[in-house]
Amino acid sequence: MEQPPSNDPRHPHEEEIVPVRPGLAGGATRVETPPPRRRPSASLVTGVAAAVLLVAALGVFFLLPGWVEQRAPARVAEEPAPAVPAEPAEPALTEEQLAALQEEADGLLADLLTQQQSLAAASASSWGAEDWQRYETLSRAGDDAYLAEDFRAAVDSYTEALTVGERLLERSADIAQTALNAGRSALEAGNPQLALEQFELVLRIDGDNEAAEAGRARAEKLPDVLDATRRGDTLRQQDQLEEAAEAFRAALAIDADWTPARRALEGVERELADRRFEALMSDGYRALADESYDDAEAHFRDALAMRPQSAEARDGIVQAEQGMHLDQIALAEARALAFERRELWRQAIEQYEAALETDDSLAFAKQGLERARARADLDVKLANLIENPNLLFGDAVLDSAKALVGEAESLVAESDGANTRLRGQIEELTRLIELASTPVTVALRSDGQTHVTLYRVGELGLFEAIEVELRPGNYTALGSREGYRDVRETFTVLPGREPAPVSVICVEPI
Repeated sequence: MEQPPSNDPRHPHEEEIVPVRPGLAGGATRVETPPPRRRPSASLVTGVAAAVLLVAALGVFFLLPGWVEQRAPARVAEEPAPAVPAEPAEPALTEEQLAALQEEADGLLADLLTQQQSLAAASASSWGAEDWQRYETLSRAGDDAYLAEDFRAAVDSYTEALTVGERLLERSADIAQTALNAGRSALEAGNPQLALEQFELVLRIDGDNEAAEAGRARAEKLPDVLDATRRGDTLRQQDQLEEAAEAFRAALAIDADWTPARRALEGVERELADRRFEALMSDGYRALADESYDDAEAHFRDALAMRPQSAEARDGIVQAEQGMHLDQIALAEARALAFERRELWRQAIEQYEAALETDDSLAFAKQGLERARARADLDVKLANLIENPNLLFGDAVLDSAKALVGEAESLVAESDGANTRLRGQIEELTRLIELASTPVTVALRSDGQTHVTLYRVGELGLFEAIEVELRPGNYTALGSREGYRDVRETFTVLPGREPAPVSVICVEPI
């Protein structure tokens, strides 16, 4: 192979750097080193140059004049085109520059591969949306440019891809925290499916998230927890408290953090404790009545252990001790006062009468007996009206009932005790009085020829249909018509119920 002369200024080296546009992505300059080219001989170059000059001279002599003549008018008519500045050619890179860019691209690529592993572990493709698509596009563009040895374009693409990836990693932390909060909320709301979905999303992003692991475990067991809790609620409504407590404990055995079951269990245990306390107090008073003071004291002390602040339990202990140490009169007074506090008026009356049989001058017994008898009488009247609300249909009884409520309310206001029974009687009788006082619409039917009189109301006259507002009670309608036998219709208006229409028509001729 013939070598070019070493003194030729156009060939300072054996090879030269030629910019080449690669066919891959990026469109940046690729630097390739072409193979050495064979230089032609001097005589051949001289001959070819002479032939070219001869052809050019003939063209100028024969063709140029006509061509100029044809083009001249067009040049006169055309406006000169504005000069467009040529873009400066991108300078070729030296070998040192090329190596530096490649080294930079290698470092960025290593960072990108590490970042891609983090994003894959966070399942970014499932939630990254447009940022993820751009990230993949930039990564592929960088790879294409790197393979085409366009390291400058590769550096640019990798750098931008790393920026987008960092933004995705920051988003992953926010998404994970939001999903974790949503999972916890769904768990508290009793929605196991939604809770599972949210915790699974957190674990796709952060597989080591302990809170999400714990939440998922709770969500998987939540259906069984809900079933046990619902069973407990049903048993509680059926007043099966012991069984309800066991159901709630079963729910907490599955998930100790399930708040509804814990609160329900606390409520049931309070109710059970209330019942045990009341049973102990009742046993204590029963023992007092039987003069079994040792037993009474034991019951009251057990009750006090359950409720250390209970004044009633302490009072019971005092009564039991008085029963053992005081004389019969003092014991009778203590018993009577205890029965009064529990609104057991008949037993209180018995204690006061027993004390007066021993000494009829005892002031406490006289005053107590009067007080207990008045309260016993009030209790009987209130209970009778509550058990027989039909008595309130009469105006006189209704007025008396209102007066009784007023009297009972005064006693409650003056007393310092609970008066639980009396308060309940006041509430129930007030409700019945309101029902008995509330009119009900009653429809009456006639034939327009029968004269109708409604006792307790007045004359209604002739009509075919009429509606009247009547308070609950028993009513009698009398119909009369000349030439016909009178007719009498009796009906009852019940509180809150609209009765069937009442027909009053004289139909039997005389």
